[in-house]
Amino acid sequence: MPFENEVTYIKFSKAGKEKEFHQMYEEALKASQKYLNKEYPNIIVDDVMENEKLKLISPIDGKEIATFQSATKKSVDRAIELLKKGQKEWFALGYTKRAMVMLKAADLVAKDKFLISAILAHENGKTRLEAMADVDEAIDFLRYYALNLIENQGFVRFTGKGYDNEESMSYMKPYGIFAVIAPFNFYAITAGMVAGPLVTGNAVILKPSSNIPLSSYLYIKTLYEAGVPRNALAFLSGKGSEIGPYLVSHKDISGVLFTGSRQAGIDIFRNATREKPKVVITEMGGKDAIIVTNKASLEKAVNGVYRAAFGYSGQKCSACSLAYVEEGIYDDFVKKIREVTEKLKLDDPRLKDSYMGPVINREAVEKFKDAMERAKSDGKVVAGGNVLKRDGFYVEPTIVTDLKQDSYIVQNELFLPVLAIVKISNLDDGIKRINSSDYGLTGGIFTEDPAEIQKYFNEAEVGVVYANRERGGSTGAMVGSQPFVGWKLSGISGKGTGSFYYLQQFLREQSQTIAH
Repeated sequence: MPFENEVTYIKFSKAGKEKEFHQMYEEALKASQKYLNKEYPNIIVDDVMENEKLKLISPIDGKEIATFQSATKKSVDRAIELLKKGQKEWFALGYTKRAMVMLKAADLVAKDKFLISAILAHENGKTRLEAMADVDEAIDFLRYYALNLIENQGFVRFTGKGYDNEESMSYMKPYGIFAVIAPFNFYAITAGMVAGPLVTGNAVILKPSSNIPLSSYLYIKTLYEAGVPRNALAFLSGKGSEIGPYLVSHKDISGVLFTGSRQAGIDIFRNATREKPKVVITEMGGKDAIIVTNKASLEKAVNGVYRAAFGYSGQKCSACSLAYVEEGIYDDFVKKIREVTEKLKLDDPRLKDSYMGPVINREAVEKFKDAMERAKSDGKVVAGGNVLKRDGFYVEPTIVTDLKQDSYIVQNELFLPVLAIVKISNLDDGIKRINSSDYGLTGGIFTEDPAEIQKYFNEAEVGVVYANRERGGSTGAMVGSQPFVGWKLSGISGKGTGSFYYLQQFLREQSQTIAH
């Protein structure tokens, strides 16, 4: 079967069924209530309850919505011991059967996608369209990786005859057990990080973000339902600061997948590889910039930048937090994007007309307050800048101008709805500033000049680049079409998720020869 992106809302819209989409979401919101205000176990083959608990707090109103377990080092040891045997059995099924399990899982997630979207609203504050796109991407990862494995016949190749009496082949085999440490901002990232090593025959321990353990728990249960053995996949919620270092440095963990902050990623790489080599694949955020030249369409540029900056309240690794705007169009650009930003609807993400919901937690609100103090000191806040006085964690979409290149807001990833607009003299100036950054995840350019696009593509030291992308100038990579890969301190492996190179990272080559 050929791969096809899920794109639920687009399909509903093309069929003229937007009303039906929203009705199904409203029904899912009601259905999601039965999953709230419950206690959920860790899973190490069987359900496990720990002495210490974690409270799941909804960013919508700041109230507790579920209870999870705080795993111990003893639980980590037990999970690894059970997975060591289970991994071999899982691999022995063969790549075709494993791929079929993942395809079944994709169908099961698709069946419940409205429910999962509604749960994400409670957990991490995503609006309905953002949440549905997130769940769609998770489905895409499951299907794409399964089909990629089948297409490549499990990455087994006959390699010829070194001597007349010999037959040789290259056989790619799994490493063993992978630890997956997932972020709060995308259910799809959790899904994809688990699916990649799992479909290739490894066992997996998922340590979910403490901000979205419910959707992560339900995902693991879906994988079991699809046919993944319980002794090949474990779910351990817990405090990352306590079990994270122990998990990644464990002698029987073969590899680590991590998405999160730069410092945490560096610490994980050091801890994981201190005693012996391990596969470490990290995505460590970005300080993503879009260049707007004098030759840009102002309307396209404004739309592409604000959508990339303020979608999901700026809490995306790919969010545009910097706009480098050429001086000839700068004043008009600032005026137009300010007008659009001030009209954005900031409210409860469960409401149909909300463009933005809350940030993830109280810590993010405090970080926003600190950033605003810096913004007022170093530059000029021309839109937003305030925390809403209401239950939950709501901060305004914010634009800051008149900042120097070495200012805190220009240099550091905030993971907040804060856009810095910086005036540049020309395209070369913009590219030079981008390339001077420690990060290199995503970026874009708005210009109607093909030569400027090509120059940007040729010279920008960034893993994912777009030109004139009005739906999101630096955001919205689609599985199978736009591999998502970070350069420099935005990532380690140089291979992107949703890419035909991705699965090979979870396999090691064995050369096999039979002499006759």
